[in-house]
Amino acid sequence: MHARPLARRAAGLVAAAILTTAPRAARADPPPLGGLDAAFATVLVLTLLPSEIGADVALGPSAEGDARALLAWSFQVPIDLLESDTKTAPLTNHRVVLAPGLAIGEQLGATPDDRADVTFRMRAGYRGVYHPGGGTFGLLAGAGTTMEFWPLVRPSISPELGVHLGSCCRDFAPMVTLILRGDVWFAGDDALRASALAGWSFY
Repeated sequence: MHARPLARRAAGLVAAAILTTAPRAARADPPPLGGLDAAFATVLVLTLLPSEIGADVALGPSAEGDARALLAWSFQVPIDLLESDTKTAPLTNHRVVLAPGLAIGEQLGATPDDRADVTFRMRAGYRGVYHPGGGTFGLLAGAGTTMEFWPLVRPSISPELGVHLGSCCRDFAPMVTLILRGDVWFAGDDALRASALAGWSFY
């Protein structure tokens, strides 16, 4: 009389045993983090970190304001690449640079009451890198403008010189940059400021 329910229970127990003892290889586990995913995660983390760190000071007899710390997130876009077939040939690279950043330190405004301890800035310009002999040591030069937005909205004319250390433009890897930069501002008592920055770039 109860043979059929018992058979159904037995069949259910057998099916449950088979499902619980199935090999892990048959399950849809997520694949391990591959090399491409790891590289993307590394680039993302480095992009969130400041790529230029330094300081600037006011110059000239009428200069006002203290030295300021500088942080910048520099994004460089190559616009052409000239390279011969030999590895020892000079390597030249031209790029457009966009660099939002922060100046941390006292900044004077249009009136004595206008002061800021942190100023947001945006730099845009051109940078060229030259590696003689195709080696890891290179020179860089550029020009652009830096715009500060508070407490005084003002642009600058901003040339720069520096060195570039790394395998430029051949491998997607960080390279060290050391830069000396000047800013000639169109407004403010500190019309001339000089800055020194150390950082890195992917190009």
